[in-house]
Amino acid sequence: MTEQCLLERAQGKAAAPLSVAYTPISTLPDLRAAAQLAIQVEFTTVPAYLTALYSITDKGSAAYQALRSVVVEEMFHLNQAANILVGIGGQPKLTGSVVPVYPAYLPSASTTATPYVGLYRASQAVFRNIFMAIETPAPFTAPPQGSDYQTIGQLYKALSDGIERCVDQYGADKVFVENPAAEQRTDIYLGKFGGKAVKVTDLDSAQLGIQQIVQQGEGAVNPTHPLVPQQPYGAYEHYGARTDGTYGPILGTPYELSHYYKFLRVADAPDFPDTLPIVSNPRVSDFTNATAVQAVKAFNIGYSVMLQSLEASFTKAGGAADSYFTLALPLMHNQLPTLANLVMQLPVFPDGDPTVGPNAAPTFEYVEGASFDGFLAALQALDKLLAGQGLPALLVAPVAPPAPPGPAPKHREALHGVIDGVRTLKSRSDATGLGL
Repeated sequence: MTEQCLLERAQGKAAAPLSVAYTPISTLPDLRAAAQLAIQVEFTTVPAYLTALYSITDKGSAAYQALRSVVVEEMFHLNQAANILVGIGGQPKLTGSVVPVYPAYLPSASTTATPYVGLYRASQAVFRNIFMAIETPAPFTAPPQGSDYQTIGQLYKALSDGIERCVDQYGADKVFVENPAAEQRTDIYLGKFGGKAVKVTDLDSAQLGIQQIVQQGEGAVNPTHPLVPQQPYGAYEHYGARTDGTYGPILGTPYELSHYYKFLRVADAPDFPDTLPIVSNPRVSDFTNATAVQAVKAFNIGYSVMLQSLEASFTKAGGAADSYFTLALPLMHNQLPTLANLVMQLPVFPDGDPTVGPNAAPTFEYVEGASFDGFLAALQALDKLLAGQGLPALLVAPVAPPAPPGPAPKHREALHGVIDGVRTLKSRSDATGLGL
């Protein structure tokens, strides 16, 4: 039984009435589908948060740091949800049709009670109206809701109840089965953010995995009446190896706020950092600047390769090749952020001014058949376009109107760093035999 259920009983809380739209999870295929849905929900939030994050120019600002911490924790949630799926015999899917297309609602969410998630330039309005709505509070008596859910917390409550129900019906040995092709990841490193990934092998570890996610903010509310009634009970600002040899929150450090309250602080702050003038919900078909088009296409190919390598990391072959640390993580932390920053400084029109905008932004579209070879080719094509636009303004005839500023040399230098990094990753990929 979950700690949440035990606390409810200990406190004499009556069971919440089930929603008329709720169908309890009672079969193993439905249980695996619910775990995959949790992965996709976490997945859908990440590009939306990343778009806003990349648009903030002051990397030391409170808004940037708060959003960055949430992004890292969302990746931890995705990893933990994937571990749950593998632990019950499934195989996490992160490519193809499961990749979100923006704008969109959270997968299977209520379209009347949840936000329409898009790719927006960061602002206090976006933090309040979109991000806070994504992490909206789940009332203490909120029922489980596997579909048409109003909060993410209800989704996890349905998954938690479904695991317990299936264990009762079929037995733990039928629920927690090993998928010979799949592998859980517990060695991920998140710095001071997130928590410690749980390997799911039984009911207790499955519920602990869900608790790890919920306690960081999915559905967190006022600390006196949260979905897990101890918020912010264990999400600290610093995790690490303790003196007794265990890993966890370092005692004496401040509590870390839930995602909802982090966003609330940013939304209520008296000021907000400057941002790049990007378009909202970008579409490549709306761009007439060939350089911006090529940059976004290159980003999407790299994004797709990253998803392939991340998906592979939950397979036996990918685990043996360590595709998470050798391929996915470098793309996430190095090549894609650098490329996104370059994209956001390219006007969508050929004669546009990048200091005024509107500028392009990554569209986070999945490209079937993407590969490191294709990524390199797209980056090299982008480099040629940037070189062609980099002519000094002095070469323009005096009678011509002032030319808009071209890409600064530092942009090409940054791109060359991306190209060099991708070459290294391609060599690693070729050595693994994963075919990326």
